[in-house]
Amino acid sequence: MMSWKTPLAAAAAAVLAAGLTAGPAAPASAATRGGFTPVPLPFFWPNNSLYDVAAASPDSVWIAGNQGELLVPGPIPGTGRTIPGNPVVRRWKNGGWVEYDLQGLPNHGTIVDVDAAGPEDVWINGPKYADDNSTTPYLAHFTGSAFAQVALPAGASAASLQADASGVWVSTATDVYRRSGDTWAHITTLPDIYLSASYIRIDDDIWTLGTASQYDRTPVAQHWDGRSWHSVPVNATVPGTSFTDMIALSPTDAWATGISYTTSPTAPILMHWNGTAWTNVTVPAGLNALTRIAKGDDGTLWAVGHSLDEPAKPGLLRYSDGTWTRVPTTAVPNRSNIYATSLAVVPGTGALWTLGSVNIGGPVVLADG
Repeated sequence: MMSWKTPLAAAAAAVLAAGLTAGPAAPASAATRGGFTPVPLPFFWPNNSLYDVAAASPDSVWIAGNQGELLVPGPIPGTGRTIPGNPVVRRWKNGGWVEYDLQGLPNHGTIVDVDAAGPEDVWINGPKYADDNSTTPYLAHFTGSAFAQVALPAGASAASLQADASGVWVSTATDVYRRSGDTWAHITTLPDIYLSASYIRIDDDIWTLGTASQYDRTPVAQHWDGRSWHSVPVNATVPGTSFTDMIALSPTDAWATGISYTTSPTAPILMHWNGTAWTNVTVPAGLNALTRIAKGDDGTLWAVGHSLDEPAKPGLLRYSDGTWTRVPTTAVPNRSNIYATSLAVVPGTGALWTLGSVNIGGPVVLADG
């Protein structure tokens, strides 16, 4: 899912502790989701982070991030330089993790986005670091045995990916392109906003959400209808709205999550587009952040974030019968806090996978089926 995949949180240790070694729980019904069990992770080099999870089937669940990032301290406290780590992409298949070669990215890179359009139709992207720490965007497609690098549109200095059953799109710093055969077809030029989340349902139903500028934090929303961009009302009653993710279900039905950093503690943001305006929706009590939103193949919407009242448990919401409700979840063993930053629903089973950083060690991957 395209959400301008800047990582929301990072973890910084090698592998999960002994208390996080149980496998996923048995499948649960949709009404009893949230019984998360830690999924054992493979060996990663120290200073590792996971940023995204995607699912196309029970044997095609993918995680992405990096490992082995190093900070070399400078002569003055607080200064220094970062030596980029190596990319991480793993597939959960037959009860274990499988690693594949990444063409053109053997090291010094991070995968921030993995999108599974089908069990064997998987796309990844993220920054590739040069020796001087400058970056170029990297994009690759799964061939069944490895990830083959895919050339980006000419001149692309940045790239954000969205790949699903409807198509494959890439947004550069200025434009949106759709994959057509082995080439890129230009769809539109992006509007001039400080972008924080976006979503492409089809070529003539594209959203960008953000603020008026980097310094003017007024929330704005722009919609592409296939002919032109239109600015639409954003009735944000929570100050300092910062969008983290969104999903569009139709031209008159879309949802966005976010966080307000101007309140103390921070406040979760949930907004709805009804065809006329974006308006705030009341979030069930107990959360202080919403980071991702996802839809199951049965149409159920899920949102994940951080629990303020039960910080060892992922904050999980379900949308049913026109109402968002809090879903009870299980705590991460031997940890007192988890900040969930990604969410996937497994087609066919409805199982939920999430991941995030914890207060001691990390990251963790959780599944409820």
